Amino acid sequence: MNVIGLGQAGCNIADMLSEYPQYKTYKIDVGVEGKRCYDVKKQKGPEEYEKNVPSMKTFFRGIKGETLFIVGGSGHISAMCLRIMEQIKDKCELSVLYIRPDTSLLSKNKTLHEKATYGVLQEFARSGLLRMLYLVSNINLENILGDVPIIGYINKINELLVSTVHMVNVFRNSDPVMGGIEEPQEASRIATFGISDIEGNEEKSFFSLDRTKERCYIYSINEERLKTEGDLRKKIVSHVKEQSETEDLKVSFGVFPTNYQQDYCYILNYTSIIQSDN
Repeated sequence: MNVIGLGQAGCNIADMLSEYPQYKTYKIDVGVEGKRCYDVKKQKGPEEYEKNVPSMKTFFRGIKGETLFIVGGSGHISAMCLRIMEQIKDKCELSVLYIRPDTSLLSKNKTLHEKATYGVLQEFARSGLLRMLYLVSNINLENILGDVPIIGYINKINELLVSTVHMVNVFRNSDPVMGGIEEPQEASRIATFGISDIEGNEEKSFFSLDRTKERCYIYSINEERLKTEGDLRKKIVSHVKEQSETEDLKVSFGVFPTNYQQDYCYILNYTSIIQSDN
C-alpha cells in the first residue's frame, strides 16, 4: 500500500507506518528531507498553498494501486490536498485519513480553513471520488488513552492510531477462522476506526460518527484460546446479534488467530451521512 503524508501531522503518521514493510511512504511538507520526500516552499496562508501547488508527476512517477492519503486539518498546508490528489486520482485507488484537531484551540482563520477542508473531503467521498474517507478526532484518541503527558502527546495518540490502522490492514489481507471482513455498501464512504475488548463491553470510537449504518468487528484472538475456549464462539455471535438488533445496524465480523497474548477487537464504522461541524 502507498501512504502519502501531507504536512506535519500526515508526515508523522507516515513515518510510523514506514516501519512496517507493507507500506511505501511519500512525504510532503515544508523542509522535509529524505527518500520520497517533497520539500514545499513555505507560504503565508492556505490560499497561497492552494494556488501554488506544483506539478508532482515526477515525484509520484510509477505510483499505482491502493493509496492512503493522510492529512491533518489544522495546518495551512492541508489546502494543497485536493490539488495533489487530482494529480494521482487516475493512477490510484485513493482513500483519505483525515485527522481532525481540537477545533476549540484553533484561531478564527484556521477554524474556517479546517471546516472547509473537512466539508469538501466529505463531499468528495460521497460523490465517489474517494474510495473511503476515514475520520479521526484527536479529542477521541486522547479520551481513549486517558491522561497523556504534554511531552510525547502526539506520539502517544499517533501510536494508537497507527497500530490500529496497520492491524486492520493486516487482517484485511488475512484469512479468518470464522466470519469475514465485508466491504461496506457503495454509498457508505465515510468511516472511522474503533477498539473494544472482545466481549464488547466498552466500544471506543476514534470519531463520533452521526448515524452509523454499518459496522464490522475484527476479533484478534490468541490461537491457543481459539482452540481451547469452548464458549468463545457463543460470546462473539451473541454480541454481534445484540448490536444488530438494538442499533438497527448491518453488522459483520471476522475472527483471526494471532500469536499475541493480548486479545483485541478492532471496529470499523461506516456511514453515508455527511458529518456536522460539531
